[in-house]
Amino acid sequence: MEIKKYQLEPEVRQFNGIAEQDKIFLSIQIGNGQIGGSKVMLGAQQLAKGNLTQYTFIGDSNNLVNKEIEIETNVLDVNQFTNKCVITTTILNLENKVLFTKIDVGEAPENGIASFKGKYRLMLLTLLFFIIGFNINKVSAQSISDKITFQNLETPSSPGFILLDKTPSSIEKPTTPQGFGVNVLGLLQGKGGAMEFAPFWLVNHPKLSAEKMYKNRMPILYNFSISAATVKTDTSSYIAGGIRTRLFQSYNKEILNKLDSIKTEIENALAILDTTKITALQKIYSGLIGNPIFTIDAAGAIGGGSNTNSFSDAKINRWATWLSFNWRPKGDNFYITAVTRYINNEKFEDYTAKADLLDVGTRLNYDILKFCLSLEYLQRFNLTKNNGSDDRIAIIGSYKLSDNIYFTTTFGKNFSEVNNIIALAGINFGISKSKIKAY
Repeated sequence: MEIKKYQLEPEVRQFNGIAEQDKIFLSIQIGNGQIGGSKVMLGAQQLAKGNLTQYTFIGDSNNLVNKEIEIETNVLDVNQFTNKCVITTTILNLENKVLFTKIDVGEAPENGIASFKGKYRLMLLTLLFFIIGFNINKVSAQSISDKITFQNLETPSSPGFILLDKTPSSIEKPTTPQGFGVNVLGLLQGKGGAMEFAPFWLVNHPKLSAEKMYKNRMPILYNFSISAATVKTDTSSYIAGGIRTRLFQSYNKEILNKLDSIKTEIENALAILDTTKITALQKIYSGLIGNPIFTIDAAGAIGGGSNTNSFSDAKINRWATWLSFNWRPKGDNFYITAVTRYINNEKFEDYTAKADLLDVGTRLNYDILKFCLSLEYLQRFNLTKNNGSDDRIAIIGSYKLSDNIYFTTTFGKNFSEVNNIIALAGINFGISKSKIKAY
């Protein structure tokens, strides 16, 4: 397991305000939905270890003053959205007076550990008064302006792609959004592309714990993303914008209890940096967290086009809203996705008149290591035309070429009576301030 080490600056964090007779407490909060464990040492003496989120007594001031306390906090990357790690270290006395508080940020290797080490010296109120706050605000670990990194992404088709009926899949399986991602459709033919970003994960969240994330049944902000897509044909161009998020997710009680138990074991193993045990527990944790029993996702998109490939005659001619439902009957690699979608159509390709369309369909998915095989069927009803209906059926294969790139290919029948053979290949890749993981 890869470990990235951070020596917190300044080399010794000095602060005063300590009375001669006082009790000192410590809290280390792990943010960004990650899991961490800490160890607090005074020389060879261990003062505390494990989960120190709650304020923990570490000693009397007369035993700690003018001595160096070493705090090591190891954070395991378990967040599906980001590998940024955020820790908040707070020291206070019996009267709840905050003597020191500091947020440190660092990036963990994919599925690895960010190890933060810092030295702290407590000073009496009457000593070294002039150094209060000096150097405390130096930037530690890695700042937000660090180089952009990207790993392990399966970018979903943006709502705009789906709206234009130009995506390898018209029924999206659940995935996690990214800080910023790119989807290229028909790369070699230059048919189009999409960009998507998730605003929530462009900044850090020091108070967001892993437990809060997996117990949140309505993770709307975590999953909210904004996207734009464009598709170009020989005779016309289309552009669309969209949003999507997760309205609801559910784990059964047994899985939640397992997650609580494993989280505690990980925290204790991180405190002593038992990498063998951490690796084993991480696999179990990721298997549970990545497979909610039931989810509901919502999306919307609006798009317009030009028959002359120019902005002068471009106009909005289609918008849609839809809900997707995903169910894992046994919580394993087989899952069923269903969708219901309403489309308001002015003029778009085969639809030469205003039409209200309703899509209802399902998709069967099975994950096999790096490969995912899916079969989807979508029935489209034209609500403004008697006996007006159409359908789409397709087989979709997705393969992880590397940690950075996914290749998706589709074959089947699309909507419309002519030119309805689907034979698409797309490459999904992205750029983010942190790595991205898909379910």
